[in-house]
Amino acid sequence: MKALIRHFLLAVSFLTVLLPWSQKLHGESPKREMRGVWLATVWGIDWPSVSGTTPEIRKKQMAQLTDILDRCESMNLTSVFFQVRGMSDVMYESSLEPWSSFVSGKRGVSPGWDPLKFVVEECHRRGLECYAWVNPFRWSAGTDYNSEQDREWKRRGWLLTHGKYTVLNPGIEEVRQHIVGICREIVTGYDVDGLVFDDYFYPNRIPEDASAADHGLWREQAPWMDFGDWRRANVHKTIADVHCMLLDCCPEVRFGISPAGVAGKPHTSAPKWGMESCGVKADDWQYKEIYSDPLGWLFQNTIDFISPQIYWPTTHATAPYGPLAQWWSEAASLYGCHFYSSMTLAPLEKTDTPEQRRELLRQVETNRRHSLTGEFGSVLYSAKFLPKLASELSSGHFASKSLTPELRRSWHIRPDTPIDAVCRNGVLRWSDDRRTTGEGRRRYAVYAFPRHLEEDEIMDAGGDGIKSEYLLRVVYDCQTAVPAGLAYAVTTLSGNSLESEPVFVR
Repeated sequence: MKALIRHFLLAVSFLTVLLPWSQKLHGESPKREMRGVWLATVWGIDWPSVSGTTPEIRKKQMAQLTDILDRCESMNLTSVFFQVRGMSDVMYESSLEPWSSFVSGKRGVSPGWDPLKFVVEECHRRGLECYAWVNPFRWSAGTDYNSEQDREWKRRGWLLTHGKYTVLNPGIEEVRQHIVGICREIVTGYDVDGLVFDDYFYPNRIPEDASAADHGLWREQAPWMDFGDWRRANVHKTIADVHCMLLDCCPEVRFGISPAGVAGKPHTSAPKWGMESCGVKADDWQYKEIYSDPLGWLFQNTIDFISPQIYWPTTHATAPYGPLAQWWSEAASLYGCHFYSSMTLAPLEKTDTPEQRRELLRQVETNRRHSLTGEFGSVLYSAKFLPKLASELSSGHFASKSLTPELRRSWHIRPDTPIDAVCRNGVLRWSDDRRTTGEGRRRYAVYAFPRHLEEDEIMDAGGDGIKSEYLLRVVYDCQTAVPAGLAYAVTTLSGNSLESEPVFVR
């Protein structure tokens, strides 16, 4: 009932968008666009502000998440990247890793509820996709953890340290399969829409000589390889194994990675993978310092999208936003991958000026302008900064709802059209025979348009179904409240955002 009330209120507000149908608005708010946000939990960056296990703390943590997700919905975002594993600890009930101290206050202690389950359900209640954000290898940034699982990993020799950073050693096959197991546990246990890694791989600047703790392992496994190439290959293997697991278990769960913002220089990876080098002055530090090789993942077709952290303004002297976004878009397109730029809102914390906000809006425009295939998007870092730009985005660039871009895979076909659609007492309902069989991730796009328009008048001239200005919302259930006095259409969306033919209700 609460969901229907929420949908009713949104339906009322939708009338202000429905009329007039401005071509300018259409251009500013495209039908298909990734509009994501990073929701960081490590160190309580975005959430939670307090940790513990009491009912009072639990209630406060849930309320804070609800506020964040309400804001995401009101801004017409499409997706939330929720950090479920930051330090080889988790924000859900796991049989493989300890509970995160950032939610319960003590590593390995349950907070008494399941944050991932809560976020998935609350995202879907608002029509938002939920991506599980996983740090693949990071174990510690200086803290010596000592839960039961931590002690076991130490006993097995799984940890690799340089400076203050410790990771689960990517060179160990058991470690790589453990990470695959964690990802399998998430995607099979929770109805997440996607899985995303960030940019923590090897410890920064770990040496490539006998002083390195993994030197002996390299000599044992692959002495014929360059030390650095062996490390990059270990990262490649992990990503490829996760990709294969997803294709086997949950092929409609999308998989992406968010590397550092500069890659593909002439002296690093561009020649190796057949890509024109990145022309900015800034260096590809990630290739040699953390053994991250994004062009390799694109070339090997082991990810569905790339979301590089282009955290510099358009005027930056050595890493200007525009040329970087264009290069990444071209690289993704070359290898058949989607490019969704990660851009930071953090400068607004210190310099919240009209010009700084205009700069960030220019970056959204740049992402759209440089897309070669129309499969573009922006992922905002991070959730705590959303209020700083909410008004500008929700009234302009994100003024209308959006669907995420289609992920086209050769074996996927468009889903079946919903059936038995009917509207009574302000509630639109329909049926989906395959929903009850658990066949893939399924959600629905709901459209509303004036009754006097014929069906062919509301269709997109480019062949992408119904025009974007009539998109009312995305829902995960087979019903929703709708504004009175209009005609409606419903389509099924697969997990890869392929859209069915519509069913109309007048």
